[in-house]
Amino acid sequence: MKKVLQIALGVVAALGGFVDIGELVFNTQAGAEFGYQLLWTVPIGVIGIATYAEMCGRVATVTKRPVFDVVRQRLGFGPGLITLIASQAINILTVAAEVGGIALVLQLYFADVPFRILLLAAAVGIVVLVWVLPFEGIERVFGYGGLLLVVYIVAAVHLDPNWGDVAGGFVPHWQTGEDTLIYWYFAVGVIAAAMVPYEVYFYSSGAVEEGWEPEQDMIVNRMNAIAGFALGGVFSVALIVVAAVHFHPVGVSPEFLGTVALGS
Repeated sequence: MKKVLQIALGVVAALGGFVDIGELVFNTQAGAEFGYQLLWTVPIGVIGIATYAEMCGRVATVTKRPVFDVVRQRLGFGPGLITLIASQAINILTVAAEVGGIALVLQLYFADVPFRILLLAAAVGIVVLVWVLPFEGIERVFGYGGLLLVVYIVAAVHLDPNWGDVAGGFVPHWQTGEDTLIYWYFAVGVIAAAMVPYEVYFYSSGAVEEGWEPEQDMIVNRMNAIAGFALGGVFSVALIVVAAVHFHPVGVSPEFLGTVALGS
């Protein structure tokens, strides 16, 4: 029973942390621009991140070190430094986007407060939470908070799209015409939004923090990676479907978080 609960909590944490501000806006834009045509990119991103996370979890479980530590140890200073610089640049951009996203959400509730103050409040709030909460607490708070995105799944079903067209969107096809470059830009972007470094860094660090053992927790690692990220992919699909129904027919491009929120 304890093992089942551990798997369930891990799946929820992976599920809630899968869709970040980049996916929230980018997937919605993809649905608004191209309807259901880019749904096929979601499984590619999910399979990629689930595979990478599962491998990183195994490495961390066996070595008792987070994945970047192992990269630096095995490949040496040069490749390790390049990996550090590249991943940290992406992580900084991701954190900046997340903080800005929180500030934009706060602006929906406190329209009269200057955005810079809300931005500062968002940054301070994150610092306080990271400082006060243990690793498990951070995992649970942000993981469970991410579950609020289930509203998009409800909205996608409630909008009653043409499910035949939705199924057709999962069939890859080669886009041609004047929108070709934009189409492939969004295709690459949707896949890339699902495969960002912080997810596997956080995941492998969690394996170390929770003391996973090779003989006991491999099934926990596998189920957390596969089930958690797969269910997170359902959120991504729901975002595209809602945008395809709600925004695409009227030609609205939700470039701002406030516009994205209108879909739910």
